[in-house]
Amino acid sequence: MRHILKNGKALRLLGIRHLQAFILFLCMAVNYLMRVNISTAIVMMTAVGTSSDQPVFDWSMVQQSTIMSSFHIGYLIMNLGASVLVTKFQNKSLLFMCVASSSIVTLAAPILVISGGFYVLLALRILLGLLQGPLMAVVMGQLSRWIPPNERSRCGSLVLGGINFGNMISFGISGWIGDSFGWPSIFYFSGCTGVIWSILWAILAADSPKSCWLISEDEKAFIEEELILTSEIAKDKKIPWRGLFSNTACWALLLTTVGHNWGNWTLLNEMPSYFNSILHLDSTANGLITALPHGCLWLFSFFSSYISDMLIKKRILSVGACRKICNTIGQWGPAAALLILSYTVDQTAVFIIYTIGVTLLGFVYIGYNINHLDIVPSDAGFFMGITNGASTITSFGGTEFAGIIVTDPENKLQWRIVFGVSAGIFFLSNLIFLTFGSGEVQAIEVDKSNKESNSGTPTISVGTVVDVKDQ
Repeated sequence: MRHILKNGKALRLLGIRHLQAFILFLCMAVNYLMRVNISTAIVMMTAVGTSSDQPVFDWSMVQQSTIMSSFHIGYLIMNLGASVLVTKFQNKSLLFMCVASSSIVTLAAPILVISGGFYVLLALRILLGLLQGPLMAVVMGQLSRWIPPNERSRCGSLVLGGINFGNMISFGISGWIGDSFGWPSIFYFSGCTGVIWSILWAILAADSPKSCWLISEDEKAFIEEELILTSEIAKDKKIPWRGLFSNTACWALLLTTVGHNWGNWTLLNEMPSYFNSILHLDSTANGLITALPHGCLWLFSFFSSYISDMLIKKRILSVGACRKICNTIGQWGPAAALLILSYTVDQTAVFIIYTIGVTLLGFVYIGYNINHLDIVPSDAGFFMGITNGASTITSFGGTEFAGIIVTDPENKLQWRIVFGVSAGIFFLSNLIFLTFGSGEVQAIEVDKSNKESNSGTPTISVGTVVDVKDQ
């Protein structure tokens, strides 16, 4: 590393690896634009009795909740499938197909729904979930191949911050777009952003530094020296099923992810309806109030991820301790906010509490979310597919639970039950992570068959990404 750095410290600060991370940030943003646009659109699509010249639908709260949660049906199926797909196909091609096809479905949605109604929208949301299923697995796989260990918190936070940036844009302008041009324009806007990103990805993306046409030889050598890549990731690499599912830290990460998503999607999906029913906000005001906390989360994540990397680099905290502290802030903070929110009636107080709760959610990006790269770096993409797929069950369940409990949208007691259950699940899932989670590379990263055949000398399995400083 020294012979590279002495010729220019700038190599550490900015390079093609950061460009790849920025494109992945945009990927998360445009996919979440297409994913969460329904939260604002459905309010306008069901606003029966308004003066809008766009078609409206008389759907019950149960039907609306079913539409909101139907995305997760397809997402669950393909997430589990994606955990295998990422070991068989190149990331660049797989991600391009996911985003491009999602864009086409989103652009076609208004015309199809106007003619087909409830069941067509239901089918389209399930299909969108199927198409976006591989997203997190591919993104995590890309990070494991491109980003050195000391930059993981910052780059991981940047990439995953695209979720909040996408949410902020969607909630912030969807209401205005819908009020100005009709609810179909919400779908047209998000679909077009997906098309533009697909073109950008096709030109600039690469599966690894070795296959990138933009990268310099110095930066390529820097990344490979930081990451020990024994060879290109094998397409037919054996999946360590037994090792993953007999490991306590892996189970802790899985259960934490599952619990987090229940509360996260309650905040994401239900708040526009809550603000509309309880605070009686119009679409534009609702969107702006819902968007601002996601903007705060996105901006604050840069600061928190930098501090996290510095604490680890200077050995003030171990990787595991840093992940657990951040995850506690990112789950117990929103849990407290949900409980307080359910007992607050003042509009200003509700807005402040909601903003704080959503902002604190950003800590999970440098908590459990980036922990995939810590404990199973060579299988991070695959394992992300497993955890993200399993967590989709609670994403679906949380939204359906809200639809069952909230039979009267203006009944604050019913909303209190929804928020209270979500807060409890936030608390318990983080408690599991605190007790059983880890920040160290797990034993499944070592190829045991090679170990035995080399007289006790451990051999890192093909494609393994290892922190040089931990060896």
